[in-house]
Amino acid sequence: MSAATRWSVLFLALFAGIFGAFQNGKMPAALPTLTAELGLTLVEAGWAVSLLYGITTVLGLAAGAFADLWGARRFVVAGLLIVAAASFAGGFATGALGLLATRFCEGFGLMAVFVAAPAIILRAAAPRDQRLAFGIWSGYMPAGTSFMILVTPLVIGAVGWRGLWWLNTALLAGFAALFWVATRRIADPRAATAGRMARLRGDVGAVLRARGPWLLALTFATYTANYLCVASFLPTLLIAGGFSPLLAGTLVALVVAANVAGNLFSGWLLQKGASRGLLIAIAAASMGALSLVVYATGLGAGAKLAAAFAYSFVGGLLPAAVMGGAPVHAPSPAQIGTTNGLILQWGNFGQLVAPPIFAALATAGGWSAAAWFTLALGAAGAALGLAIRRHEGRTR
Repeated sequence: MSAATRWSVLFLALFAGIFGAFQNGKMPAALPTLTAELGLTLVEAGWAVSLLYGITTVLGLAAGAFADLWGARRFVVAGLLIVAAASFAGGFATGALGLLATRFCEGFGLMAVFVAAPAIILRAAAPRDQRLAFGIWSGYMPAGTSFMILVTPLVIGAVGWRGLWWLNTALLAGFAALFWVATRRIADPRAATAGRMARLRGDVGAVLRARGPWLLALTFATYTANYLCVASFLPTLLIAGGFSPLLAGTLVALVVAANVAGNLFSGWLLQKGASRGLLIAIAAASMGALSLVVYATGLGAGAKLAAAFAYSFVGGLLPAAVMGGAPVHAPSPAQIGTTNGLILQWGNFGQLVAPPIFAALATAGGWSAAAWFTLALGAAGAALGLAIRRHEGRTR
């Protein structure tokens, strides 16, 4: 933990997350092209979006514990290189199976990046800047996703979807090298070999027995499930409503970018003493209600877009509150990475299972039927937010 915040290190970790999030953003805008060229069904398209999170759903907690033991810096660099290799292989896919397999491998590398980068941020940020630092970090996913949604139609038009995958390979590999060199002076401690497994078991057990990490993890699952359903299929909804792919991609990118503003606003509110649980409850309830406006009403395109912007901005209050809660609810400072791993594991579980469910409901009963699923997720998130508020009130 620094006496003065090392902003250069903090932003290197942030951009590792943003470049990783490019892999999330490239898929929604590429779905129409992939569906036409590879013959994907709507459900297969849903899996192509969500399978990126499959490995973290299984191993997120363990990955966080290993990052605490073996060193966050090494984890970030290894993760970037794994994603680069998987994206390169994905550019050669000729059908759904090859595409889905490489998306799963991309998720393996992203797991390493996303669980380890917060530990670097915690070490780089002075105590007075930690809430702001985690508010900034929480914007990595919407920032990377919105940028990639915005540029994907342009890149596909110039070099095709395979070229887009290979450009991501070059970017990730180059940044991994930069990150390794630029952070060479950052301490990356590792536990002694003889004690690693014992400490890992102790860290995992302590986090699993604590109430706070579970509340944060389940809350994040409802958020990621809700948000990915609404954002991922919004381009498809707009294109079906008569928008061009380029215009639809641009609008959705701007909608997702509004989430970044919500992240920063949440960090500012927390810095001013706002209740974490109350912010979560307001955000989750609003997301559930606004998803109905977007997908289950007969309003015009302008009104639905306005609702989508409000959905994204207000929803941005939630991830900053959850991620900033990891240092607060971890059983000890040495278990922050493990706590973050549990949060990401359940967040990725939500992203893994929700889009196929949403797509299946939309196939069976239309978009309005699917929207009731996101409403239920919003209600669950609001209840968990109130539980977090009560828990923090008792333990303060």
